[in-house]
Amino acid sequence: MPEQRIQVDSLAEAYLALLKDRGVDYLFGNAGTDFASVIEALSKSATEGTRAPTPMTVPHENLAVAMAHGYFLATGKPQAVMVHVNVGTANAICGITNAARENVPIIFTSGRTPLTETGAPGARSIYIHWGQEMFDQAGMVREMVKWDYELRNARQLETIVDRAVNVAMNEPRGPVYLTLPREVLAEKPGAFAFESPSRRLAASSPAPDPNAIDKAAAWIGAAENPLVITASAGRNPASAEALTALAERFALPVVTYRPRYVSLPTDHPMHMGFEPGGLIGEADLILVVDCDVP
Repeated sequence: MPEQRIQVDSLAEAYLALLKDRGVDYLFGNAGTDFASVIEALSKSATEGTRAPTPMTVPHENLAVAMAHGYFLATGKPQAVMVHVNVGTANAICGITNAARENVPIIFTSGRTPLTETGAPGARSIYIHWGQEMFDQAGMVREMVKWDYELRNARQLETIVDRAVNVAMNEPRGPVYLTLPREVLAEKPGAFAFESPSRRLAASSPAPDPNAIDKAAAWIGAAENPLVITASAGRNPASAEALTALAERFALPVVTYRPRYVSLPTDHPMHMGFEPGGLIGEADLILVVDCDVP
């Protein structure tokens, strides 16, 4: 793979360049004392044209996560969020829970109280750096993310960014969590090299069992009163189009139960509403597509 070499003033600058190279357009942020190197790198990007996602200052962490959530739904591209240590992570928990529930990939990051007390750029310097120390900051969101990790040094940066993006994008998709200690972001690697494009790619989506597809088609063809129930087929717009075409061609009634996406236009003649109870008793075949509980 082609290698990119850049001169950076901090590891934060290299981190932002990697995010941009990996397709992250925006960094939705709510800053604290751990953002100093990130803000310097973003300022350099604005004045000197170095590569970085476009920063978006967001007044509340849940809103920042929601904006990344919505951007992915509109574009199919995962975005990055950065919040302030433990308090920012705590404020974002509801948004991360939503992303986990909806299988939306988000590169969710936060600062971490500096590890060192003296001797390194970014070491602890004010009282809050002791007050915000936690034994396990990631424990607050570990049940809602697919993977969590703490960046330790410059040598692992490319591997960790790629792993975060790939784990988030592998099916079933979902958010990941990285903690970024302040003095690690403040490291000054000088020259930084990385592969572009990355050789680490998300796994291909699994293919359905063709025998199972044939069996389902035979069952649908033999049914007199079939019923389709879905909640989230519309997560993938192509799936929504396929479901709409199937319903039209074979006059299949569709109920969108507790929908979180548009899987079938609500004015479609085969859209039977949102509650399946009144139709289940008459159905001789029920096809459940992407529901939490069949």
